[in-house]
Amino acid sequence: MAATAAASAFAFNAGAAGLAGDANCDNKVDISDAVIIMQSLSNPSRFGENGSDQYHLTAEGALNGDVNLRGNGISNADALTIQKYLLDTIQTLPESYAQGQPADNPATSSTSTTTTTTTTQPWQQPTTTSTTSAPVNPSTNLNIPDLGTPMNANATAVADFRKGSTPLFFASDGWENGDPFDCGWYKGQTSLDSGVLTLTIDKDKTGKYNYAGAEYRTSDHYGYGYYETSMQAIANDGVVSSFFTYTGPSDDNPWDEIDIEILGKDTTKVQLNYYTNGVGNHEKMIDLGFDSSLEYHTYGFDWQPDYIAWYIDGKEVYRATENIPKTAGKIMMNAWPGKTVDDWLKAYNGNTPLTARYQWVTYKDSPKNGGNNNQWQNPWQPQQTTQTTTQGWQQPVTTTQAQVNVQNNGMNKNATMVSDFTTGKAGDFFASDGWTNGKPFDCWWYKQNAQIKGDHLELSVDRKWTNDSNPDWNPAFSGGEFRTNNFYHYGYYETSMKAIKNNGVVSSFFTYTGPSDDNPWDEIDIEILGKDTTKVQLNYYTNGVGNHEKMIDLGFDSSQAYHRYGFDWQPSYIAWYIDGKEVYRAYDNIPKTPGKIMMNAWPGKTVDDWLNAFDGRTPLTAYYQWVTYNKQ
Repeated sequence: MAATAAASAFAFNAGAAGLAGDANCDNKVDISDAVIIMQSLSNPSRFGENGSDQYHLTAEGALNGDVNLRGNGISNADALTIQKYLLDTIQTLPESYAQGQPADNPATSSTSTTTTTTTTQPWQQPTTTSTTSAPVNPSTNLNIPDLGTPMNANATAVADFRKGSTPLFFASDGWENGDPFDCGWYKGQTSLDSGVLTLTIDKDKTGKYNYAGAEYRTSDHYGYGYYETSMQAIANDGVVSSFFTYTGPSDDNPWDEIDIEILGKDTTKVQLNYYTNGVGNHEKMIDLGFDSSLEYHTYGFDWQPDYIAWYIDGKEVYRATENIPKTAGKIMMNAWPGKTVDDWLKAYNGNTPLTARYQWVTYKDSPKNGGNNNQWQNPWQPQQTTQTTTQGWQQPVTTTQAQVNVQNNGMNKNATMVSDFTTGKAGDFFASDGWTNGKPFDCWWYKQNAQIKGDHLELSVDRKWTNDSNPDWNPAFSGGEFRTNNFYHYGYYETSMKAIKNNGVVSSFFTYTGPSDDNPWDEIDIEILGKDTTKVQLNYYTNGVGNHEKMIDLGFDSSQAYHRYGFDWQPSYIAWYIDGKEVYRAYDNIPKTPGKIMMNAWPGKTVDDWLNAFDGRTPLTAYYQWVTYNKQ
């Protein structure tokens, strides 16, 4: 990066100014000065001299930043001049002066070496590089920081706008969408001249509409697969920057659509949505943790027959599983001002021009489209050079994944913790013995109800072996429970289990901690209710707050054979799996406290509406082959 000269005061007829190029007035010249100039021009209500943002351009900063044709005021040419200075293509600032403006004491460039450590995704190694100049050409991307994931150059369809035009996309031109779009679409509002695709909102110079908007769309339709773009959004009340798929009556199709929309009123959030045959109302607002108008970030979605999963910078943030779209659509991006939707977008204030920028778009076909791509991966994983062949319903896995699914329908022998009961050993587990949990557990736990016999663990509901009781609870039966000695945190948990089929009983696999451990009550559950063993109930508690029950149809009778039941517990979600296939995912108020891994079999009391009444039949036995835990 170029070194900066000491700040010096000088005067010219526009008023007093400080260090030439120092638009943010921090006594140095760097890329942030070019960024604040561009922000002030693209979003003056927020970053202009009278803007609402605390870091808006000041009057002094505007004087400092006027380094191209100094005296004519700031423009994008000044931002470009600062970048040329940082790249040592010019040696002093200002670069030039408007007619009649005197020269002043310039900033002087000298080259220095910068060592940079790049923070990457969890699956990547941090990289350290030394450079003698900035890595981005000033004609490309305007040096806007790129904080997203890399483009997948091996995707099925790749449109890299940094290389210029692409045959995959064309600009919408000469029509409007009607309310709530307060614009007509014009090809002239799209451009690749700055080294990226720009979509610009401006006044409609033809007078036909109030404003001119910009839209890019593919010629072809695309189906199931992973869609992604690198985008910088517009920050301004009343406008939308978007990335989506769409088809509808204009294509002689039902209206199917999947949306990523950044509302200019708050560019620290993104709105996700979808429509199936015209039915929407699936809006989900996600906090980004950054301002999407300041840098490039990647936004994507994985569209499959039974779900849509949305990703920000390679991390899944939300998943929908209800009434998923089926019809292939065109890939589209647009930038537009709204009308009649002030409650959604806030009122548009008429600021123009406003520009959204896109570096690239990729689409990776899913093998569920019927293609021959048998190397499909979760889109949040990097491309791997070595993969493990799995069953048809599984995604390829590698030993570098945080979650390693079971291979060949068996136990993962390489997991962080393995308790293989088929060896006759308990591993990290021991049997609960000599107490009761109280209501609604109509049993006392005894170790003789939790025994490894031959090649499996048996947890049994049986008659009560002693007269043990509590003053406030006197169970009528005995139950079996196995629990670990150690506590476990984020990672993938799995067991092979065969459940009990009988009204009034539960066979389970779960993590738990609570007051008995001097912890908050955090729990993640897999429970098979004996009244209907073709279903499984999923649930979780965070600091004692539950009511997250989800009933899943298994497609088989869990009391007839062993099946695998697992869950992937991460800081931002819990995903449950049956026989290696994800069946449900939760995002709200996720547990945080490490817990013990547990399984139990028990009869219920006072919960007939949930379990049906227990008929007293004994013995009843649930069977477990193994338990594994793989650390994040």
